[in-house]
Parts: sequence; C-alpha cells; structure tokens
Amino acid sequence: MSTVGGTTMDVRSSASDLPEDQRDQFLEAVIRLKHQPAPERPAGVSVYDQYVALHGAVMAVITPGLPPGETVNFGHWNIGFCPWHRQYLRSFERELQAVVPGVTIPYWDWTDHVDAVTRLFTPEFLGSLREGSPGPVADGVLRDPVPPAERPPWWPDGATGFPIHPVLRDGLGARLSRGSVGVGWPPTEAGVDQLEQLVITQPGVHPLWYFWLVLEQGHPQVTSRTHNSGHNFIGGHMAGAFSPNDPVFWLHHANVDRLWANWQARRLAAVPGSDPEDHYPPPEEDSPFDGEPAPPGHRLDDAMWPWVGDAPGFDVAISPAVTALLPDFSGAPAVTVRQVLDTATIDALGYRYAPPQGP
Repeated sequence: MSTVGGTTMDVRSSASDLPEDQRDQFLEAVIRLKHQPAPERPAGVSVYDQYVALHGAVMAVITPGLPPGETVNFGHWNIGFCPWHRQYLRSFERELQAVVPGVTIPYWDWTDHVDAVTRLFTPEFLGSLREGSPGPVADGVLRDPVPPAERPPWWPDGATGFPIHPVLRDGLGARLSRGSVGVGWPPTEAGVDQLEQLVITQPGVHPLWYFWLVLEQGHPQVTSRTHNSGHNFIGGHMAGAFSPNDPVFWLHHANVDRLWANWQARRLAAVPGSDPEDHYPPPEEDSPFDGEPAPPGHRLDDAMWPWVGDAPGFDVAISPAVTALLPDFSGAPAVTVRQVLDTATIDALGYRYAPPQGP
C-alpha cells in the first residue's frame, strides 16, 4: 500500500521487482484461495475455482431482451474487454486480501523477458515455462502434488498441491499444464510504448476502439504481441476459456490493465479538464469495425455481468456443471463500466501501478 495525499491505496508492482517476502505472500494467498471452500457450493469447489469458472461463463451470457439462442461475451471481443477485466481482477484481488491482508496482484512486464525468465518463471515463483505440446508444470508450488519437504511453512492443512477442478480442465488433465509452439514473444519496448500512446483520429470514432483492438488482439502496424499472444505463449491451460487456472493469468491481465491505465493517464493529460468517461466511447457510438452498437455490458452505463445486482433476466448458456461453480454477486450493488474507469476510485481503497524499476 501507499499513501498519496493522505489516502492509502493499494500498489501493484512489477513481479520482477517483488522482494521475496511479497512474492511469497502472493503465492500464499493464491494457494490458500485455491483450498478455501466456496460458500454454498458443492464439496471440492474452492473460491479460486469459482473465479476460473466465471471467466469461462462470461463468454456466453444471456441478457434481458436478447433473441432466443443469442448470448453476449461480456469480457472479450469489444471495448468492454478493458473494464470487465479490471473489475474481475479487482474482485479477485479483494479475495486474496481476505486470506492474506495487504497482498496485491503483481504485473508481468511483457517487455522485460530476461527478468521474467530469471525471476517469474522459476521454481521459487510461478514455475518454469514449457515449450512444445502441453505438459504439467514440473516445479514450484503450482505442481500437484508438491513434495512435503518442499511445502512452505504457511502451506494449508490437508493440501497436497495445486489441482485443477475436474469441470475446468479443458481436456488438459488434473495438473496445471503449460506448453506453446511457435508463438512470437516478447513484444518490444517500442511496440508497447506505441500502444500506450495510440490515438487514431477519425471523425466520429473514439480512439479507444483502436486501442482496445490492439491491446486485446494485437496489430502488425503497432505490435502483434499483446494479450492474445501472451496467453498462447504460456499455453496449456492459459490458452483456453478457463485460463485463470494458471495463476500467470492474473499477472498477465494486471499488465493489460496497467497499459490501459497508462493510456488513460496520457489522454487525461493531453486533454486538460477531461474526465475518465471522456476517454471511453459514448453509449450511442457504433463500432467503426462493423457499424454495430457495442453489445450489452460494454457500454458506458451498462452493468457488467456478474456484477448486475439482483436484476432479473440474466443467465449463462454453459454447462450446468460450470454454472454450479459460479460465485453469487446478487446481494452486492451492480457495477457499471463508468464506475471502474478510474483505478483510484474503483472502490473505497483504490489502487495504482508502480512503474517497473528496471535493472
């Protein structure tokens, strides 16, 4: 945490910069959440599993007024990719803090691949990378099982390792898997800098449309190695709908969110007197790519499923076995896109990103 202007705020740091105690606190929180039973859910379902299920379910949401058989992806393929994942990470971060107070999600600085290999993807932290066809993680605390002699002092009673829930395996087995073939990585610093400053001026078209597209999918004229490529570079479980099975997901998406936050800060500085909502497309603006309005959940004043309060008419078109795992946010207030545009005011505490310290 940090104190700015008398206000205490969470700070997300580069994972490469974490001292050992903070690294271990993050791992402890992840492992504890993986073994914390989910309230009012079937036996064997953890709070961590619920968030994995949620990421798969968000891709097929039934909303009020949709024609029969149609669904909406609230978290991908449109501008809501940015705010939905911001809220998703923050909700998960608060769960981590409930088991290890003060912990925050670090970010994976994509451009610092040397430090990533020597500090992140190591037996002491996230476990080693794997090239080729997917195979189980073979070292670190994300194995299953972890040999008793290698379990840290905080290891939860009764836990043997980091198992993948049977419903969420994506055909990859009971142990966390990684493996990628032929994925170009990492992005260059110049490419990421260009993304952070990307403003394409076109009459009637908000620049976030283009920023979102490159951030999520990549583009050869800016940088093709962004969100999608990062998932595929890790591979295995990270390359599927239930990608949060791999804790690398949280660091990957913290960097996605950091780049958006940096882009927002640049836009606010470039347009004196503007507000965060000025740097998000207005609800009436159609997509420049298909001429259609943004789908439900992606517009400025839309509530983002599953944070829709007790509003009726929402459901998911997925396997009932996955539905049974989902967290229930119906007792909490709805959360709109507009409410998450500023990381400092996303909740009572807020958060910010510390810049990478570098070598």
